[in-house]
Amino acid sequence: MGNFKSVSTSTKIVNGRKITTKRIVENGQERVEVEEDGQLKSLTINGKERLLSAVV
Repeated sequence: MGNFKSVSTSTKIVNGRKITTKRIVENGQERVEVEEDGQLKSLTINGKERLLSAVV
């Protein structure tokens, strides 16, 4: 069959902050990324939240 990738993006403004949610489905794996004002705030892969390491 081949590789399949679906990307859905939604953006909204909440209390003056730009919140972008990206849902990516690729090869049967679902990844959800939430960005706030351009910074990645949360990452969920197949329903399990992943910890983000702080970059200073």
